[in-house]
Amino acid sequence: MFTLQKNSSISALPDSAESVTADLKYQSFPQSGKLSALVVYQRPSSLTGADRARIDRDRRAVEQKITEGAEVHEAGFARDGRTAVVQVDLPVPGTELSFEETADVGDSVRAIQRLVGRGDGGLDVAVTGQAGYTTANADIMRDVNTTLFLLTLLVLLVILVVTHRSPLLWAVTLAVAAFALAVAEGTVYLLGKATGLTYTTLSQGLLTVLALCGSVLYGLLLLARYREELRTHADRHEAMRAALARTGGAVVTSVVAVVAGLLSLAAADLETTRGLGPVSAVAVVCALATSMTLLPAALLVFGRWIFWPRVPRHGTTVEPESRFWGRVSRRVGRRPRLVWAAATAVLGALSLGLLASHTGLSANETFAHEPQAVAGQRMLARGFSAGTTSPVIVIARSGAAERTLAAVRDSEGLAQPRRVAQADDLTLITAVPTSAPAGRAALENVQRLRDTLHDVPGADALVGGQDAIALDRQDAESRDRTVVIPLLLLVLALTLGLLLRSVVAPLVLVASVVLTYAAALGLSVATHRPVFGFAGQDGTLALHSLAYLMTFAVGHGVFLLRRIQEERARLGTEAGVHRAVAVTAPALTGAALVVAATFAALALLPLVGVTEIAVVVALGVLLDAFVVRPVLMPALLLDLGDRVGWPHALPAGLSPGAAAGSAEPAPSRTGAVAGGRDV
Repeated sequence: MFTLQKNSSISALPDSAESVTADLKYQSFPQSGKLSALVVYQRPSSLTGADRARIDRDRRAVEQKITEGAEVHEAGFARDGRTAVVQVDLPVPGTELSFEETADVGDSVRAIQRLVGRGDGGLDVAVTGQAGYTTANADIMRDVNTTLFLLTLLVLLVILVVTHRSPLLWAVTLAVAAFALAVAEGTVYLLGKATGLTYTTLSQGLLTVLALCGSVLYGLLLLARYREELRTHADRHEAMRAALARTGGAVVTSVVAVVAGLLSLAAADLETTRGLGPVSAVAVVCALATSMTLLPAALLVFGRWIFWPRVPRHGTTVEPESRFWGRVSRRVGRRPRLVWAAATAVLGALSLGLLASHTGLSANETFAHEPQAVAGQRMLARGFSAGTTSPVIVIARSGAAERTLAAVRDSEGLAQPRRVAQADDLTLITAVPTSAPAGRAALENVQRLRDTLHDVPGADALVGGQDAIALDRQDAESRDRTVVIPLLLLVLALTLGLLLRSVVAPLVLVASVVLTYAAALGLSVATHRPVFGFAGQDGTLALHSLAYLMTFAVGHGVFLLRRIQEERARLGTEAGVHRAVAVTAPALTGAALVVAATFAALALLPLVGVTEIAVVVALGVLLDAFVVRPVLMPALLLDLGDRVGWPHALPAGLSPGAAAGSAEPAPSRTGAVAGGRDV
């Protein structure tokens, strides 16, 4: 999968973006084969003669030892005499770098960093520029998959040991999860080769989390029901058959609905978001397949003793209900309408944090910790124009080059406009922004420049460069939030409606997911600046966090709803709801802790956008487990009564059974294997 990755910023944009068109035309100029690294020297007072001698020595050393084909320019000095910069143009095939090409740029930049050092005696030295930022991202992403894999396994190990309290069961569960990940990675690689979808290193990181986490989540739900069935079946094969029949249906229903929702990401303009849909869907399907086939087979091979020391024996009391959640459910049942209204109000209040939302991050603000490229850019901005690392590129017809250059000179927020080169009928013009790269002012300057140049007759001018790419990405993100989020929820509701053969139940499930998502997002946004020090929210946060939170919240909701329907058929509505909450809450709570802890591990990556998604999903899953599923949803279902299944009173295959007062499951068939004894 690594060989299919495209991690450059321009590869994420749709072909219709102006910066993409500008980049295609830019390839006809020799400048397109270069990526600049800027070595910045700065002293609080004026640079000394020794400093200037060092700068010259460093420049010669870089020229002698750096990558073949690189061009090292003479040092430029700021007017105040405190800052100097040496530009090193590294050879690259184009702006859309592959995984291997990004690694080559990173190797060159790290070699430059070793040659020039970080300064001493009051002289600060840093390497920045587009090559510096590319390297900073590559350094973060280089070990992301190994780091995430190990962190996820560690988190899952701790949670599973605490949940199972068995020295063997956790190992089987993790082995199955690792197999799910291997299958998912192979499937995604083949899918990428066949379709050419855009994948990033982060895509694979999220694939790791979803495959491992999903497999463990579905496995926990199956294990909880299998343990319960072992107490009412003498033969473990019959117990597993019953557990699969009663758990598998709910899990398959949720996965089909989730996959349909994830595939709706194909409607996104942003290529990376579009690629996340199939990646996530493959992870979820592989997690389902392994947890419902390989895990049951492994459990049957080992027998009952896999649960040691708490081995469930046939004929013993059914696995006890959670006393805590049983009491909660009964109190909810006293005044269900008041409870769900109050819970809705609390979650709604948490969502008010969205009023403080500020979407959009500059290039410097995307890092949780300041890499050398950001430090160098800040140094550069104190002596030169703030946008020196991110020049604006204008490509126009040569016949209108003078008019275009004049318009660039008159444009606000740009300095040093000049005609750089001509290729065929096209002229390349560059200018240096006076604002920080990809900041709000820089994007506004690009939009003004485009509006101006589009009115220059005969120019057919295109504006490109990193700030233009950032503006086009912001527009694509805004469009995706507006279009894809409603589409995802609509697809989810329709799919659930078809699978559950109901109108009301899917609306309850989707509404609960939306409410949980809004509360988690609002709470997260409210804590970004005071707790984490983030300047704002990444543009993909709203859509991506909804997609991942939906993946788990829908599964929890369908699992609880199916169990309520099953228990209601035997015990009646009120007793069935109480029983379902009491027996499923421990499993759902354990699964939620697994998911929340795993996504919390993502926050260790020093990227603001990843940390924000991790926080939203972790908070959302916890709210779902401790507020929505055991309190809000049962209260709402009790208030709705039989109307929740409209137009069907009960799901197919379930019919009213035992008297409403009985809390024990009906006796089941023994179904012992002839000539064998269950162990």
